[in-house]
Amino acid sequence: MKQQNVALQAAIATAEKILADTFGGKVQLDKGKELGGSERTIVLRCHVLDGPTAVPASVIVKRSMMPIFDSDTISEPSWLFFNDWASVEFLSRGEATSSLVPTFYGGDRAAGVFVLEDLGQGRRLDHYLLGNDSVAAEQALQAYAALHGRLHALSCGKRAEYLRIRERLDSSISDATYYNYRWLFPTLHKIAATLNISVPSKVDEELGIVTASLVDPGPFLSFVQSDAAPDNCLFDGTAWRLFDFEGGRYTHALLEGVYCRMPFPTCWCVYRMPETVIERVEAAYRAELVQGCPEAADDSLFYSGVVGACVAWALNFQFLCPLEKMLESDRCLVALTDRERFLLYLNAAVRVSENFHHFAETGATLRAIAVELERLWPEATSPSYYPAFLPLLPMHD
Repeated sequence: MKQQNVALQAAIATAEKILADTFGGKVQLDKGKELGGSERTIVLRCHVLDGPTAVPASVIVKRSMMPIFDSDTISEPSWLFFNDWASVEFLSRGEATSSLVPTFYGGDRAAGVFVLEDLGQGRRLDHYLLGNDSVAAEQALQAYAALHGRLHALSCGKRAEYLRIRERLDSSISDATYYNYRWLFPTLHKIAATLNISVPSKVDEELGIVTASLVDPGPFLSFVQSDAAPDNCLFDGTAWRLFDFEGGRYTHALLEGVYCRMPFPTCWCVYRMPETVIERVEAAYRAELVQGCPEAADDSLFYSGVVGACVAWALNFQFLCPLEKMLESDRCLVALTDRERFLLYLNAAVRVSENFHHFAETGATLRAIAVELERLWPEATSPSYYPAFLPLLPMHD
């Protein structure tokens, strides 16, 4: 506890120096209030006790609790910390993107501290989804989707700017093996073999196309929040803003663009939502995306990307919970159970494959897997909807 207090005091002292440099005068902060964070990062809300008139009333201070190593030996927690820092600095600097994120006030790499605008309490997207107002929930989803579409559109063609900031902090940012997506092949084959389902040879060809498009997205290469979860999107009373960019990176925009079709695959807040809502929300996302990525107006290109991203997320679930474990027992952390989530993702990927006529053999194989799992897990075949959308459903659904 004493060591923690010393770390907090040091972080606040560093934040005061950062703010003094930014605003041109001495700044004094209070002792701050912890906002959660994690084992690797402390997040504080600090009120300004004294400083130049331009200093805001309060700020957010983030401090890495892990040693900041030289770039050739950097730890994963520090890598994530620098991602968050570089992402918000990059977006905050851009005139067009600055309104999407908290303002970045500065940082001290050696101390492992950076300071951001305090967005206040606000109301997050998950608060709307778990509420009882379907109109407000859909409006919030529309705002969320449009915000990410804007983020992706405005960041197209600006990867070099981001990398200049990221590499200044840490040059060891080469993608991990996960991001080569070559795991798509063995993952699907392993699931199919476990369930005694044959895989047509055409599937590998289709997954090869998916893999190539995810590794080299072409016009769809955009900056993504990566963990675009409902609890990382907040309405501050005036506008919707994004925060928490530990996974921020350049990749295929539609991996994030399908976050409502594959409800929030990196989040705990996972339930089902009506298909009509998904379609309207996706339209809001696409309308923004085309402003910076005109290729997204091409149905064939857009929906090929949508299907490929959905397939990747459906198979990605095996990293969170291997099928062998789910076959033994189910688990419910907060919302849907693991079995319900996996079936929800599988069926979503099947639906887009069939509806938009892309990667048909892969879609058919995923359908066979889903049918077999529904036979084994009848209790998981009708996952619950987000509470906000329950009033929209027929009594029998």
